Amino acid sequence: MLALRRALIDALGSGSRLEQCSSSAAALAVASLRPFSAAAAQEPPTLVAELRGSAGTIASTKLRRGGKTPGIVFSGPGGEQLLAFETKSLARLVAKLGRTAWACSVFNLQIEGEGGSSQTVRALGRQVHMQADTDAIENVTFIYCPPERQVRVDVPLKVIGDDVSPGVKAGGRVNWINRTIACIARGDAIPSDFTVDISKMGMNDKLAFTDLVLPEGTRLHHSVNPALPILKVAK
Repeated sequence: MLALRRALIDALGSGSRLEQCSSSAAALAVASLRPFSAAAAQEPPTLVAELRGSAGTIASTKLRRGGKTPGIVFSGPGGEQLLAFETKSLARLVAKLGRTAWACSVFNLQIEGEGGSSQTVRALGRQVHMQADTDAIENVTFIYCPPERQVRVDVPLKVIGDDVSPGVKAGGRVNWINRTIACIARGDAIPSDFTVDISKMGMNDKLAFTDLVLPEGTRLHHSVNPALPILKVAK
């Protein structure tokens, strides 16, 4: 739990059109993201949850036997919120998004309390813990994410054009050095992915962090060395 808290503190960070990159590989990098302007912003998907009063192994096991999955929202204005989600609907959503995309997806959590009370909390998916043998979801975590908050996200990298890349056709292959890009983004400007067109990359061409076109409200995390390659085509 201590390690998780430290990771979440780090996650808070510190204070679509195609554009040609000036890449040595003449590659094309595009940020594919949810619209973040106030006029065009898409409403995040809604997840229904209910408050739970008890934490710990015994309480969580009882919850799972009842068809619910434990969850938690960190860093909210009132502190941590212990939640329970309907297991089947949660599993469908996780399967649709994937665990990597979950960590850069924002949700409206509709939290139902006692006496018919309800509140909606905007939260960023953080981690999905699964059983190693069955892939059953053990628990899910979120961090409170209002639009103006700066958060760390690991944005997945997607590649297109590898089937026509001259380097690949010449017998090379795509060597992944990074599959996600560590960024700091506003809560209303979190990219869903970076899509990179490598259709013009030849043998030994590289794509660097500096070749990425970052959307407004997003910057590379301070731990990233922009000069290093993200991927390359080589034998």
